[in-house]
Amino acid sequence: MSGPDPLAQDLANRCGLALLYHSTFASPPPLLGDALHNVSPEDLFRQLETLSRSFHFVSVDEYCTARDLKGLATITADDGYQCVLDEAFGVFEALQIPLAIFVNRSFMETQLFWRDKVRCIMERGRVEAFETRFARAFQRDPGQPFYRYTKDPRNNSIRVVEMLDAFLEDEPAIDEYTQYYTQLGQGLKVHPLVSYGSHSVNHYVLSSLSEDQQWCEIDENYRFLETLPGVYRTRVFSVPFGGNWDYNDATSRLVADAGHSAMLLSRGAVQRNDACHDGLLPMVDRVMPRDAEVPAFLADLQTRLSRKGR
Repeated sequence: MSGPDPLAQDLANRCGLALLYHSTFASPPPLLGDALHNVSPEDLFRQLETLSRSFHFVSVDEYCTARDLKGLATITADDGYQCVLDEAFGVFEALQIPLAIFVNRSFMETQLFWRDKVRCIMERGRVEAFETRFARAFQRDPGQPFYRYTKDPRNNSIRVVEMLDAFLEDEPAIDEYTQYYTQLGQGLKVHPLVSYGSHSVNHYVLSSLSEDQQWCEIDENYRFLETLPGVYRTRVFSVPFGGNWDYNDATSRLVADAGHSAMLLSRGAVQRNDACHDGLLPMVDRVMPRDAEVPAFLADLQTRLSRKGR
């Protein structure tokens, strides 16, 4: 193993890193479309191996409670893509890096992820037909694309899904999308390096929901996690989408009331010191790496270090 990379070492001297991955297909299925956030196992290994020479990787729980984040790193994977375990777990095992997987009950129970419904409509070239039927039901900015306005917090996610389902009733079935997410019947990974956490029941935009609707999303998924047999669990909550406008004050309060210990965001910012607080829970920013070679990966992290979160 060579010595530390100068850029990685500079980062370690100045900040901690919480990285967010989603799928890790070696060859992403065309069915999932171009909007999928994917990093191949090969690039994942190169990225993490380089960081491991400068950063100390810890569990997400340890990271969220650390008093000084400098030189610490943690890895999370949202949405429960099965390829993370089938194709990329060897990376974490080889490097002995803890991994926290944040899951949604509905996907694990073979329900379709509503963002896959959006991607399906896009891939089939049916956006115009959808908009002809439903565009007036949405609040949207001028020129805001379909992919974006369907997750705009001004549009209640539950109502959005109702419209997606109504449109897809007349379309060919899309049940095959469920095969890419970890299912309860497959058996979960019981391993000291792997823990499971909550990402809400349906991955709705929480700030678009009423308080009662948010509580169902948060509390029911927390209770669901407690039923998973034998696995290691984390009490950290990963906010769906995780941007500034994807949660609100009610979200933070309800996440704390449900028994969670911290909130993970994904605003593309790197935190310099300890996790910020909203008065209730630690709030940790994460960065989503691109499927990129190490120099571009490190350069991107350096750029993000100067960004400020909420």
